Amino acid sequence: MLTNEVYSSDKWQIESLQRFLVENNLESMATVKFEFYRMTGPLSVDIKGTPYQLFLASRDRKPHFGNFIRGMPNWIRLAIPIIISTILLWLLTRSLTKPLIAMQKAAVRFGDGEFSSRMPLIAQRNDEIGACAVSFNLMAEKLEQNIGSHQRLMADVSHELRSPMTRLQIALGLAQQDNISPEILHKHLQRCELEVTRLDEMIASVLSLSRMENTINQMELMAVDLNQLLTLCIEDAQYIANEKSITITLHSEGTALLQADANLLSSAINNILINAVKYSHESDELSVNLTKTNTHFAIDIIDQGIGVPAADLPRLFEPFYRVAQARDRATGGTGLGMAIAKQAIAAHNGHISAKNNINNGLTVTIELPLTISKNNTHA
Repeated sequence: MLTNEVYSSDKWQIESLQRFLVENNLESMATVKFEFYRMTGPLSVDIKGTPYQLFLASRDRKPHFGNFIRGMPNWIRLAIPIIISTILLWLLTRSLTKPLIAMQKAAVRFGDGEFSSRMPLIAQRNDEIGACAVSFNLMAEKLEQNIGSHQRLMADVSHELRSPMTRLQIALGLAQQDNISPEILHKHLQRCELEVTRLDEMIASVLSLSRMENTINQMELMAVDLNQLLTLCIEDAQYIANEKSITITLHSEGTALLQADANLLSSAINNILINAVKYSHESDELSVNLTKTNTHFAIDIIDQGIGVPAADLPRLFEPFYRVAQARDRATGGTGLGMAIAKQAIAAHNGHISAKNNINNGLTVTIELPLTISKNNTHA
């Protein structure tokens, strides 16, 4: 032991063995117990003229991982936590930045006109980033619907304006002819006035529908008596119905009070009643039935008119929908009344639907919840 050099097959224990043997000069045979192994020796041996002391060591039990680490060189013990921390930090950073980058790219795509851009995978995360992705998807869905509605509305408006504009141009051209009699001139001017009136009605309806679909207005909720409101709407519609000797009757089961926007609700019901009168026959009867369930009020407006083809019922509440191509000339109107009614009912968290009657005619049903949120908006 002159050189204090120690040779061992267990390289992680060399330092601890060397430290023990240097501090304790063992001259007689002895067995020393350590935490995980025991050592017996020394046994003096001579190898090629060089004296050595031989110690035999055996493990009593498997070393703990912590002791294994403590047996490592200092630089390795320092490097391990640094490497582990770096890897964990990289994984954490990646888990945070990757979805944020994906959200940023989705927002850019949406801004570039790719309105179908969504983040379904990120929305499945159960953390704040996932909640943010869900909110983004909901926002994108709403914006896509509004933009799509706006684009369809503009396309429909452009198409629908052509017919009255064409007739107006023809009437003006005929009125400007030379040697035209006063009677014919008056007829052409009346036609111009009619087409201008139709254009004015169409533009007013388009503006009303656009405000409902694309703006956010706080509803003016107030206590509304549905019986009284329906009575007023029927009185207004009866003036038009009298021209065709049509009778409108209200059937109610009793008191019906709720918080609602009276103007919006009246607009919806008036549009449906006017539409029913237009497509009813002479001397028909219109029925308005008001009932109440545990969850909602139901208003059924039943006519005996021409009805709607079953295949077209889902389109009845679309802007500018018409049963026939010449509906605007035969009955008047812009084709926006039912679409406006749908938006007004939707603003009350309600539902509107239509079905053909067994014999003839159409039934339009409005369902309004008994309680309407005060912070509800129509957009």
